[in-house]
Amino acid sequence: METFGAGGAILATYNIHKFVGRDRRRDPERTFQVLRELDADVIGIQEFDSRTHRRGAAVTVADLERETGYTAHVQPTRHNRDGYHGNLILARQNAHKVQRHNIGATEVEPRGMIEADFSVAGRTLRVAVTHLALWPPARARQAAKIVRQLQAPPNGMMVLMGDLNEWLPFGGAGRVFHRHYGAHSKPASFPSIRPVVGFDQMWASPRGSLVSVAVHRSELADRASDHLPVKAMVDLLTDAA
Repeated sequence: METFGAGGAILATYNIHKFVGRDRRRDPERTFQVLRELDADVIGIQEFDSRTHRRGAAVTVADLERETGYTAHVQPTRHNRDGYHGNLILARQNAHKVQRHNIGATEVEPRGMIEADFSVAGRTLRVAVTHLALWPPARARQAAKIVRQLQAPPNGMMVLMGDLNEWLPFGGAGRVFHRHYGAHSKPASFPSIRPVVGFDQMWASPRGSLVSVAVHRSELADRASDHLPVKAMVDLLTDAA
């Protein structure tokens, strides 16, 4: 059953920093509240951490789903005996297809991309979420893998979003995505206390389908993570032409 708006959807991307805020407190409930504030149809999450933590109990996907009302699609990128760390896609409805890509198997820190297909207004909305490396050459390699692996569906549109870790306006990963997906809006989202860099970004295909891109600011969002969420409206009725 479709739960998104007719012809459109609200998307957001958010690096939750393992539930640890600017005050260095690990406070999952604060993160849950920010996710509820966003009131988006689909949210891409980076740095979800299910591992037992010295600052508090483990947070499970079931906890996240119960507290936010979303369905979670999970991509662990690092495991240990206590749990895992990775990317998530939260959505108001189940995806009818989910794929997980390893884009950094040979890197110092494993990186991945998760993509999920949703049915909206009779068309397919493909959402992909990633978190790129800190080292510039690794980011460029990972971006090149993404553009080879990720395509818009023939009967719909695609949105790529996540934390690029790209400091420069036209850094390696940014250049790759710009050439492949075109120009886009990238409001400053990091650091949350006084954002100056657009780490958290979105691209769409067709290009004109991504509108009203902005950071989400609130008292809680300013403190809950070192990143601010970025939120956008997607117009599913935009023609590829």
